[in-house]
Amino acid sequence: MFLKLTKTVNKIGIKITLLYSTLLLLSLIASFFTVYSFFEIYLDDKIKQEITEKAKSYKILFKQEGINGLKKQILKEAEIINNKDEFFKIYDNKGSIILNTNTLIHTQNIVINLENYKKLTPDKYEIVSLDDFHIIIYKLSPKYTLVIGKSKHDKNRLLNRLLSIFYNSGIIVFLLSLIGGFLIANSITRKIKRISNTAKELSTSMKLEKRVPVSQAGDELDDLAVVINNLLDRIEILVKTLKETTESIAHDLKTPIARIRAASENMLMKNKVSKECSDLLVYIIEETESLNQMIADLLTISKLESGTFQLSMEKVNLSKIIKNLYSLFKDYALTKGIKIEMEVDEDIYILGDEKYLSRAIANLLDNAIKFNKQDGKIFIKLKEIEDKVILIISDTGIGIPEDKLDKIFDKFYRADESRGIYMGSGLGLSLVKAVLDRHSAEIKVFSKENEGTTFEITFGKITNL
Repeated sequence: MFLKLTKTVNKIGIKITLLYSTLLLLSLIASFFTVYSFFEIYLDDKIKQEITEKAKSYKILFKQEGINGLKKQILKEAEIINNKDEFFKIYDNKGSIILNTNTLIHTQNIVINLENYKKLTPDKYEIVSLDDFHIIIYKLSPKYTLVIGKSKHDKNRLLNRLLSIFYNSGIIVFLLSLIGGFLIANSITRKIKRISNTAKELSTSMKLEKRVPVSQAGDELDDLAVVINNLLDRIEILVKTLKETTESIAHDLKTPIARIRAASENMLMKNKVSKECSDLLVYIIEETESLNQMIADLLTISKLESGTFQLSMEKVNLSKIIKNLYSLFKDYALTKGIKIEMEVDEDIYILGDEKYLSRAIANLLDNAIKFNKQDGKIFIKLKEIEDKVILIISDTGIGIPEDKLDKIFDKFYRADESRGIYMGSGLGLSLVKAVLDRHSAEIKVFSKENEGTTFEITFGKITNL
């Protein structure tokens, strides 16, 4: 489940969508906090401005009507306004309260210590924040100090509403950004998918005439498609030239080799040569046969790797192929003192070309016999595991050095040369790899010197039998 989720998240379309939505959301959050901060500062300044203007108006009233006139006016206003949102206090020069409207539960505990504001002179003031109030301490005269407190409740309510609006709009914007990101990503990945599908089709079928569709939108992906198509044009020409050249060389080589062989056989049949010369002619005939086989293998590998040769892909019974090869090789193996053991599940089907599959597996069995030890063993196992078909061929032979394992599928490479053993042309495993690649099969090699070698081949299983 976790692996599937990881694969889904790793898709470029999902990455683009998430990146687009995340950046948009982060931009929205940054914008909100900027607006929120400025709005909060604006509301605080507005409250401070209101209480400052009110204190100044009371100062004017105080000068005109004295302290009693001011107290009457404040009490009138206190009856009208909501005492929860605003309160008034007047202190005399001894610090005694001569007027107090903050008697409600949530304001009565607000205490102003005038000792902290002794330096205030008449017509001077200071604004502070206590609890949930902005408070102005205004010096009316040397004898009286006015205190006005205004609640931040309205400000907080507006800020909470702004937060609620942002939260709801943020969810909507994020969902819309997901949709928008998906549409943007889909338009990009659709073009990438076309390029990918063309590449997959080329790698599996090797139909070099295939080209990447160009949408004519003129964007970078269209430029990439044009570059890939131009590259495919050149590859197709090169492959065609290589095929023609290879076939010409092979044909040109076959003729002189056939002549050498015919001349050697003709001379050998006359019985007019010495024993030494006769042995040499036999050797020449055997080598010409090896050369012919090498040329045939090279042509086959070239055709398989270039994709110009189409295999006859159909549903084949791999179990039957293995059993037929077992019957073919078991007696030959016994002449070498080698025993073949087989564990094959019945009726396992894969999609493939029976002729070339048989040839590839036969090469592996032939190598297992050639490079085995006296009284050695070969194990063949064929089984199904979930949606895979596993073929294992192992032997108890001389093994392959660990530093040579990554080279054994190279053309003309023979790991046994370093030990003075020269058998085969070095094309057998190259042919095996070329055949298996065309069947989209995976081959793994495990080997230990003087203990043996194991080839593990994984095929895709046919599910719609």
